[in-house]
Amino acid sequence: MISLATLGRDLMPKTPFRADDTGAERYEIAAVSNALAIVGAMADKGVISLADARDAAGVTKTTAYRLLATLRLAGVAEQLPEGGYRPGREAVRWASRIMAGLDVRAAALPTMHRLQAETGETVNLALIRGTTLLYVEILESPSSFRMADVPGSTAPIHATALGRVIARHLDPARLASMLGPEPYPAYTAKTARTYAEFKARLDRSEGSIAVDNEEVAVGVVCTAAPILVAGEVLGALSVSAPRARCDDARLEDLGRRIATAAEVVSGKLATTP
Repeated sequence: MISLATLGRDLMPKTPFRADDTGAERYEIAAVSNALAIVGAMADKGVISLADARDAAGVTKTTAYRLLATLRLAGVAEQLPEGGYRPGREAVRWASRIMAGLDVRAAALPTMHRLQAETGETVNLALIRGTTLLYVEILESPSSFRMADVPGSTAPIHATALGRVIARHLDPARLASMLGPEPYPAYTAKTARTYAEFKARLDRSEGSIAVDNEEVAVGVVCTAAPILVAGEVLGALSVSAPRARCDDARLEDLGRRIATAAEVVSGKLATTP
């Protein structure tokens, strides 16, 4: 029987922690690092042997086998009948989702930069990820007075122009799963708290854009348009600005600009193999 002490020695890295300027090594978990090394080897080679996994992770053959077994249970690795291991379905699914996000971001960035230069305001790109709407790129306004989230944060469906503009293109069941249970979180006194309120504002929206009028933050407005490919909504682009420098006429102009920008990005994606 293998003792905990022996298992602990097996899982410790065979090379000392690197002392670079990030300091991240202090928080490294050896078993996770070893598993990631094996995943990297599968990504590079396609199919690896147990010996390859051992060498990639720098661990014993027994530990490499355990790590591969764990990856198999998670669907990240698949054992082939003739021997060897390759990336599993979950690894392929994750990679596909990441690449989809990168493709949209790459297609959108030139248009986003042009829009930021034209308007001087913050330009946002958010994509649907499961039941959330995730900011994947934000180009902040150069002005000292601005409003911006951070990439990786979520956009509340019920309170944002981004959320409303994608909601029009979702089937009811998917929209319900993204909205979640009522009452919805209130960010300001203007935030919709129920589906009835949300639906009423959705119905009042015109054309291909939606507007958030101080529903997420007091003093901030935002207008958004959807990114569509073959009728499927992938996400949306938006421009956000302080209300103090964005009267109704300027908000209408930003709406026209964001609608055009979203059409350009959608067109690029539609013609990308």
